[in-house]
Amino acid sequence: MTYHLQTPWENQTWIVDPTSDYARLAGRPLSGGSLTGSQPYLTDVPRGLTFIINGTTVTTSMSPDQDTLADADYYYLGGHEYDVSDEVAQILIDAGYSDYLTNI
Repeated sequence: MTYHLQTPWENQTWIVDPTSDYARLAGRPLSGGSLTGSQPYLTDVPRGLTFIINGTTVTTSMSPDQDTLADADYYYLGGHEYDVSDEVAQILIDAGYSDYLTNI
């Protein structure tokens, strides 16, 4: 049996300057105060949560480095979809991440 894994997204709220690349995503101006003499904005930036598996231990990271990924038994980059084996699925289920798995 195989499982489908959809790694999660997490929205982070950032304060951005109106001239920033992220400002196009913003739409919620802050009232009062400023960072640079212009009115800053709040924006939600979606960040993928990567699953890193070593043995039966699952850790998560929004910005894993190359060495961490190279040393992992398995890793699944955040915001992506994967088909995983029963073995990997069981590790994720035991670690409490069953909500991200679907039987296929």
